[in-house]
Amino acid sequence: GVEGVIERGAQRGRTIGFPTANMHPHNRVIPKFGVYATATLVDGIWRRSITNIGIRPTFENDAEPSIESFIFDFEGDLYGDVLRVRFLHRIRDERKFNGIDELKAQIQKDTDRALDYFSHPGVRNMLEIL
Repeated sequence: GVEGVIERGAQRGRTIGFPTANMHPHNRVIPKFGVYATATLVDGIWRRSITNIGIRPTFENDAEPSIESFIFDFEGDLYGDVLRVRFLHRIRDERKFNGIDELKAQIQKDTDRALDYFSHPGVRNMLEIL
């Protein structure tokens, strides 16, 4: 897993309906760039989440890789909190999209795939996640 402090990002996710927690990782080693079904520890509870690791090529190639998690069924301000993310299942590689609409459509597919993964009984029992 990866642990880090949540920082205020560009808030693009919020504008397209997927507000993400942007993590500045403590770890030197992070998983391969891409999208993952993850579990994020929030206030002592593991919550279902989907996490993107990469340089956000659709917007601008960031010099530093970002780790952004969208936490399902959660509303709240996490800025400044230290979160822990467990990487459970790789969904796809990071890639560049031709604009916001294409990106939004892919995010919807990704979240559907993550929720499908979380719906398997073994996964729920293993983690006791919400």
